[in-house]
Amino acid sequence: MTDWIFRGNREDFDIDAYLKGFDYIYWAVKHQKHQDEMQVGDRVFIWRSKGKSKDPYGLVAYGKIIEAPVNKSEVLHPEFLLEEYWEKREVSETKVGIKIEETRLDIEKGLVESGLLLRDNELSKMQLLTARQGTNFRLSSSEFTKIWSLWCGEIVDLEGDEYETDESKTRLRTHKVRERDSLLVKKAKDRFVKEHGALFCEVCGYDFLPKYGFSYAEAHHKKPLNKIKAGEKTKESDLAIVCANCHRAVHRIESDDPWSDLLNIHGKL
Repeated sequence: MTDWIFRGNREDFDIDAYLKGFDYIYWAVKHQKHQDEMQVGDRVFIWRSKGKSKDPYGLVAYGKIIEAPVNKSEVLHPEFLLEEYWEKREVSETKVGIKIEETRLDIEKGLVESGLLLRDNELSKMQLLTARQGTNFRLSSSEFTKIWSLWCGEIVDLEGDEYETDESKTRLRTHKVRERDSLLVKKAKDRFVKEHGALFCEVCGYDFLPKYGFSYAEAHHKKPLNKIKAGEKTKESDLAIVCANCHRAVHRIESDDPWSDLLNIHGKL
């Protein structure tokens, strides 16, 4: 399985209208190499470029490939090609079919703003962010893991095995990331905003918006993950909304109940 980011430019076509109206979409695939690599089941993020708009830009949708690339005359559902959304000549007549699982067109809905990727040393070097041209970008496993964590608003850093070479050369650390249901995280954040009027850390109160110009928070499972039994269901109320600092801290508190200990540190219990 291969992972991708597909980039859409609002000067080229109305990406917002397309994603708002449909969860089955087609995307142009220009290069033969990419056409050969794409397979049914591949995971895909949709990236909305900034263009001339002042709106936030970044990751706005996630889905999976359900039709391998073919000429647009051979697609299974030509009614979803919707070429009227294009403002300029299409990139390629070869199209890949994608089933969109989630769309987030603004910060409040969970759009992953570009700045979050630019702050990461590895992600900031991706061709997506450095190349002016291109619509299909293949992700390494490491890049996908980081981007998926940002999309879920959840980074669970369980420091596991570590392999080290000569310290004068390089060091490679292996981290494990637990994939959390992105819809559950989104609903938990929506619920928090509805109750409190904004997205901020419920432990220390930090709010990204005044300083950085966008809202951001992560979701933390109040019950230690190693105590969750197989098949146990997680509810919105089981997730806490926290800033990155408090999230890192709670995963480094060694106790039977690190969440309560974190709240005690901040005088919340």
